[in-house]
Amino acid sequence: MAMKRVAAGVITLAAGTAMLVGCSDDKATTSESTAAESAQTSAVDAGAQTEVKVDGADLAGLDLNSVTCVKQGGKINVASGAIGGQQGLGIVMTDEATPVVESLGMVVDGNALAVANAMGAKSGSAEVTVDGESYTITGEAVGADMANPMAGMITKPFTVTVTCS
Repeated sequence: MAMKRVAAGVITLAAGTAMLVGCSDDKATTSESTAAESAQTSAVDAGAQTEVKVDGADLAGLDLNSVTCVKQGGKINVASGAIGGQQGLGIVMTDEATPVVESLGMVVDGNALAVANAMGAKSGSAEVTVDGESYTITGEAVGADMANPMAGMITKPFTVTVTCS
C-alpha cells in the first residue's frame, strides 16, 4: 500500500512539474502559458534530441515535441505535455555535475510507474550521465499493474535522453 502512495505522489509531482514547465513551442496562446514561460529563469529546450524508451521501445503515445527541460532553483525538471491523460513523463533531478534523480513518474500503458529517491523513500532506480547539455537517465521504474492489481508490482526498464541548457 505504501508503494502505491509513493507512486501516486511521484505522479502527482510529475504532473505538477508538467504544469509548471508548460509547453514551450513558441506558440503560447494562453496567459497561463505566457506567465509560466516568463517566470522561468533559464532556457527551455522542447523536443531537441529527446528520446524516451521503455522496455527498449519508444514510449507509444508520447509527443516528444512536448517534452521540456528547465533548470531552475538548483533542480532540473523534465516534463511532457498531457497526451489524452495517458502517456506522460515527469522527472526532477538535482542540478549538479553528477545529477541525482529525486523523482521520476511516467505513465506506460495506463500504469503509473515511478522512481523515488527523496525524504527517505526509495523505489525503482535511476542513474544520470551528462554529455555537455545532453542528459541520459536510465534505470527501472516500478508501479502497480492496473490491468491485474493482484499480480503485484511491475518493473519496466527505461532510458530518457533530453537536452537542457
